[in-house]
Amino acid sequence: LTLRSPDGATVASLFTVPCHAVSVYPHHQGISADWPGPACDHIAAELGGEALYLQGCAGDIVPPMRGLDARDEMAGFFAGRAAAAARQSGPLPSAPIQITSLTLGLPLTVKARENGERSTRDAEVQVIACGPLALVALPGEPLNGLAREIQRHSPLPHTVVVGYANGRGVGYVGLPGEKARGGYESRAGSGTDECGLFLIETAVRLIKEISE
Repeated sequence: LTLRSPDGATVASLFTVPCHAVSVYPHHQGISADWPGPACDHIAAELGGEALYLQGCAGDIVPPMRGLDARDEMAGFFAGRAAAAARQSGPLPSAPIQITSLTLGLPLTVKARENGERSTRDAEVQVIACGPLALVALPGEPLNGLAREIQRHSPLPHTVVVGYANGRGVGYVGLPGEKARGGYESRAGSGTDECGLFLIETAVRLIKEISE
């Protein structure tokens, strides 16, 4: 998404990728912006203005390559895709920006409740819409299947789902059935198997309400 001045100059570009920003870990011990940092630099140099990165639903998507060389390769690849998308873009129709959110209580697993927590944990789902575009913000570390389901059921043609927003939620959260499949992401999450479905249904409901 590019924001442009009346004369057509790019003021800012917003891009999102559903992939963990951990390509330098554990080889680099200093503070690092990982691959999103140089990717933003590349995009800003290509398109002008500032480049801003939003973390997509990347709970189950991790770079297989690590190290500074891998960081630079990933940054160049994603920046190239973002710049190509910007060159293919068309204008959004003029529309007011609308914002809505809902906080729901996600049920916790028995193990999570053993730590003295109550049976649910508050989680905020937020939608920011402008005409046919919607940004959906999910808490915690959602797996990418949640984003695909929200996009599939959204009435708006341009629906971007981001994670790691508005709090921790229940941590890792995926579609129903993910816990039975096993894996680190499903074990690390503190919510029950239905939590992902609750987030999807809430997001779609908010998108439909705001689009109407």
